[in-house]
Amino acid sequence: MKSIACSIQLCRSCEYVFSFIGRDTPLNEKRKSTKATESEMRNNANISNDNDSILARRHNAAILLENSKICPFRWMKNLYICFYCDQQFSDPAILRDHTMLNHPAPSLTQIKYELGKLKKHELIKVDITDVGCRICNEHVIDFSSLKYHLLERHGINIDPKSSDGLLPFKVTKNNFTCTICEQKYDEYKSLNHHMNVHFQNFFCEHCGIGFITPDRLRTHSLSHETGSFPCGSCDKVFRSRNAKNEHYATVHKKVKRHRCPHCSEMFRNYFQRNKHVSSVHGLKLKEFRCNFCPKVFTLSGKLGVHIRTVHLKLKRHACDVCEWKFYSKSELKEHMVRHGGERKFQCNVCKKAYARKYTLREHMRIHENDRRFVCTVCGRSFVQNCSLKHHVKVHHPPPSIKTISAFQDVLT
Repeated sequence: MKSIACSIQLCRSCEYVFSFIGRDTPLNEKRKSTKATESEMRNNANISNDNDSILARRHNAAILLENSKICPFRWMKNLYICFYCDQQFSDPAILRDHTMLNHPAPSLTQIKYELGKLKKHELIKVDITDVGCRICNEHVIDFSSLKYHLLERHGINIDPKSSDGLLPFKVTKNNFTCTICEQKYDEYKSLNHHMNVHFQNFFCEHCGIGFITPDRLRTHSLSHETGSFPCGSCDKVFRSRNAKNEHYATVHKKVKRHRCPHCSEMFRNYFQRNKHVSSVHGLKLKEFRCNFCPKVFTLSGKLGVHIRTVHLKLKRHACDVCEWKFYSKSELKEHMVRHGGERKFQCNVCKKAYARKYTLREHMRIHENDRRFVCTVCGRSFVQNCSLKHHVKVHHPPPSIKTISAFQDVLT
């Protein structure tokens, strides 16, 4: 064991950096000798190959970070975090300036120490706005040219058979463009998710979609769950654990997960955040246009629902009782009330009970004398829209064709 600093140790075999050393550390741990089966030996060989691949990738990443001006960073909730000191910034340009000023020439040991904090398969996010060489200060055109420059010009030992373990971005405060395919996004979160398209290391066994890391794959796999997950705080039941957790966080804990990319304000949902960005910061939101009609949406999910329901007429939600089909789960839920739904919404004035919450709200307007529906002909007002429609039908019916013809004859 070679001592690097007072609390940092470097393994001679694999160059992995540890911040502690003792009898119980992975380096000194004595393994019990057990007779391995042929299957276990194969698994151990696969694990060993996987570990070797990760070590080679981390080695390449460390070499590139040590000898270039690319800026590594972490990201969380629309904040860019310094890779070396964990200071947070809302503007990536300020992070780049901070890194150049406070960490101008990080040592290989320091870089490997920070890399040791990452999860096993995690890639290092790097801003490649400036990919200049740190050795000769020469400006390099792009990220791929940087590797060639270091190898050919300076003889830097980069393993050509292994990847570099870096996830490249060019990030500015208002522009998020993929460095590989030049696809544009309105926020870093969407761009980060898009990178799964280019780095498909782990595949979903249900749908075949690829992801960068096992963590991203696990999060995606929750969307395929079809069980019954009841909320512990209300009577709602969800098809997936992911949906239940999202509901609990936003509805019951009132968690604000969506941060404005231009200021520090937080919002409970993506729609509220977009509305804030448009009204406060004056930025035009990304539009998703329907190819079949003139409708425009600000969320791609809303466009998808529109196409499935309006143009494709897809009714994917079937009633188990009468086999009627509906466009959405909410429509099916409304329909199920007809099959003996519980009347759990009770009026606290007259004690009438209703199966639907919005029906109770409409009923409460009777007690509040809320006459919001006004006849445009005679000015009479009504509590419910159906009462207004009945009034118009009885007292102000449209003229019949015979009446119109007679009126036209008089004019001529």
